[in-house]
Amino acid sequence: MQYKDVPGWFAPIDQAAFSWILQFQNRTGTPGDLLEMGAFKGKSAIVIGASRKPGERFTVCDLFDDITTSAAAHDTEKRFFRGQTLTQAEFERNYRAFHAELAEILRAPTATINDHVAAGSCRFVHIDASHVYDNVREDTQTARRVLRENGVVAFDDFRKPQTLGTAAAVWEAILNEGLRPIANTDFKLYASWGDPAPLQAEIIRRAAAEAWCRTAAPVMIRDMPMIHVLRNRG
Repeated sequence: MQYKDVPGWFAPIDQAAFSWILQFQNRTGTPGDLLEMGAFKGKSAIVIGASRKPGERFTVCDLFDDITTSAAAHDTEKRFFRGQTLTQAEFERNYRAFHAELAEILRAPTATINDHVAAGSCRFVHIDASHVYDNVREDTQTARRVLRENGVVAFDDFRKPQTLGTAAAVWEAILNEGLRPIANTDFKLYASWGDPAPLQAEIIRRAAAEAWCRTAAPVMIRDMPMIHVLRNRG
């Protein structure tokens, strides 16, 4: 299996951003575990798993097959996934095609993560389990609890018209709860409750070394700069 054969919505620009952030953490000796909320068929988990260091836990939380029947899933999500195959077995098969050691699977609502992942234990969290405001708010608070100092949280679909619940939850955390933006692509927003400056410098450096992408001038959110990472046209 080649990576391009794994189904899912995970753009190359975000594949790069995940890798840059995780590799920077590895290079600078940032300790901590990894967490993904919402896995679909493993496309983003495979990239996260590539930077997992020996002894680190990588927890993947998803309802998988249960999403169309679980009381924890919103009706809009049940409708979106109805008719699609979304099995834990397929996720595991895809993941194992690239990694010898499987991630720790938590087949349950993301509300149960706090029972399985210790406070202050993670360096990277990916939130992509729900686009409903209340759910994303809860997942954001979970991320804040489990992240170590200067840990990074990545939010999916923070700007689409059909996912305004995610947008509201993300910006509420940034404007009122101390979350500081690092960078954004057209699809995901990266942020930290710690110091974003070292990672912003790393992202600018890594993008400048690539012919296919670049960073735009930072946008100020109050007194907080946010870097836009985008593909070059043509």
